[in-house]
Amino acid sequence: MNGAGPRKPARLRPGDTVALVAPASPWENRSEMLRAVRGLEGWGLKVKPGAHVDDRDGYLAGRDEDRAADLNSAFADPEVSAVICLQGGYGSARLLPLLEREVIAANPKALCGYSDITSLHLAIEAWSDTITFYSNGASGVGSSDTSAFSKATMHRALFSDEPFGAIPADPEDAWIRTISGGVAHGRLTGGCLTLVQATLGTPIEIKTEGRILYLEDLDMHSYTMDSILTHLRNAGKLDGCAGIVVGQLKNVGWREDFASFMQDRSVEDVLEDLLGPLGVPCIYGLPIGHGKHHATVPHGAMATLDADAGTLSVDEVVTADP
Repeated sequence: MNGAGPRKPARLRPGDTVALVAPASPWENRSEMLRAVRGLEGWGLKVKPGAHVDDRDGYLAGRDEDRAADLNSAFADPEVSAVICLQGGYGSARLLPLLEREVIAANPKALCGYSDITSLHLAIEAWSDTITFYSNGASGVGSSDTSAFSKATMHRALFSDEPFGAIPADPEDAWIRTISGGVAHGRLTGGCLTLVQATLGTPIEIKTEGRILYLEDLDMHSYTMDSILTHLRNAGKLDGCAGIVVGQLKNVGWREDFASFMQDRSVEDVLEDLLGPLGVPCIYGLPIGHGKHHATVPHGAMATLDADAGTLSVDEVVTADP
């Protein structure tokens, strides 16, 4: 990382070219790819699909070598202004030894995607300290199931020349739970909880000191979330945070199928128990993650967390004139 703050990717304008890559799981139906292209074109963008974006290898979108080659080519290509991942799923971390970190560092571009794409956000943060976007992927832009709210926050991140401002509350449920009060300032880092944990002990291990950590995940028992948060705490990754934002925890918590001898605790029980005593501002409930509404997070940008008010606001313009 450089010492002067994050680098900013180029601001998009209609007519710009974006690369469409699939670093994780493949599409299930071809229409997902076709709709993704149509959605991005609807924003006035030209779409350049990766050479292997239609490849399939079980739960992976082709061989590791080919998925990595598409990413490397996208960052090296002077015609490409941003790199849009098709979707998450699984497989991005497998690419890290194959990515050309010098090429990625030399070509700061917006990377868009979430969930499994957490691995790439944290890699780019480690290699080049470039702001990226924890947002819907291209399949989300093209899907009728993705809310207008979600698409609008992603569009604002990529195209606006104004400070990004507040990460908006869920338009259908604005309730935000304050776990610990206070105000914090710092750069945003984080992503999907499971993928954040998976960086520990690796060359892209998440750096949380002085940062506002945002976390989200899905489909787990409360005790599994407890285990991951405990691991992060024991690894020293929670104590040094400026603040913590817990987004959506979809299908996390009380499960009817759980063994009767070990009844599940609620999500809020776990958050209160493990995050409350840290003494840093902490909130739960912003629409970040796998829910119906997913607000784009400018990963690496400077932000202010007001836990008493239940707000998280990005304080700077998150792109730069090309």
